[in-house]
Order: sequence, then C-alpha cells, then structure tokens
Amino acid sequence: MDLTRKQKTTKYICCCLLILLADLLQNVSGLLPEIGGARCFLLIPAVVILSFGEDEIKAALLGLFAGLLWDMSSAVHMGFNCIFFSIVCFTAAALVSHLIRDTFITNMLVSVTAIILYCLTYWLCFIVIKGVEGGEGTLLSFYLPCAVYTAVITPIVYIIYKPIKKRLKNQKAEK
Repeated sequence: MDLTRKQKTTKYICCCLLILLADLLQNVSGLLPEIGGARCFLLIPAVVILSFGEDEIKAALLGLFAGLLWDMSSAVHMGFNCIFFSIVCFTAAALVSHLIRDTFITNMLVSVTAIILYCLTYWLCFIVIKGVEGGEGTLLSFYLPCAVYTAVITPIVYIIYKPIKKRLKNQKAEK
C-alpha cells in the first residue's frame, strides 16, 4: 500500500526523531553507561535498522542526517560520518531491495558489519595515518571494546525501533 504525502512526511519526521534520540543518547555524557571506558556508538545500528527496506536515496539521506548530527558533536573529523553513514545506509537499502530479506539476522549482520567497519576505518584514518603517538594500541583498548559494546546493544535497538518502523510503514489510508 502506498502512503499518502502526509503519511510519508510523518514517517520521515519520526525516523529523524528516532535518529535524533539515538544521537542524544550516544553523545550526551552520562545517558548511556561507559563500560571499561568503551562507549556505545548507538547511532550506527539505529540508522542501519531504519534504512532497511527504504528506497536507496531516502536511506542515504537518513544516513546523511545521522552523520551530520554526529559530525556536529565532534570537532575532529568534519564530514567523515556524513560520508560513512550515507554509503552504509545506501548499501543496506540496496541489499534489501535486491539481494536479502529484512529479517532480524540480516539486520544484525549488516549492523555489526557497519559497526566494525566504522571502528576500523575511523581508527585507521584518524589515529594511525595521522600518526597519533601510541595510537596503534587504541584499537584493542578502545575501538574494539566500543564495537563489541555497540554490537551487544544492537538487538535492543532492533526490538525498540522495528515495531515503530513497521507501524509507520503500514499506516492506514485516510478516507
């Protein structure tokens, strides 16, 4: 069933609010616990789960919005998150459109892959290549624990976001 223009607007406003909520939980100190110094990158699974089943361009725009929010809270790597999330969300939407089904397992596999790819890419581009002193050790002491922490939280994000997304997708046509 096709959604009306008003329903589509409502759907994408709600998706943006869900992304904003994940960004606030992730970037406001004290809202999510840090376990052994590891932070939860909640925005990654949130935006990947929301982009599943969407049109590729709309998913890339959701990723761009999520990346923009994350980039605004960081002064170090302006633009990296926008590009990364746009590519990841476009790829996730394309995979669901052409190759795989939107199931729990595929959501988890793509989300965890995106989490690991984000941590490794960020570590390589902004720690190793820039020559940060002692940066090689941060992979094992910070980035991999963050990836594991985020991967453990990913099913919870799925359980919370999937029913909301399903409800937004299956809105009744107005009479």
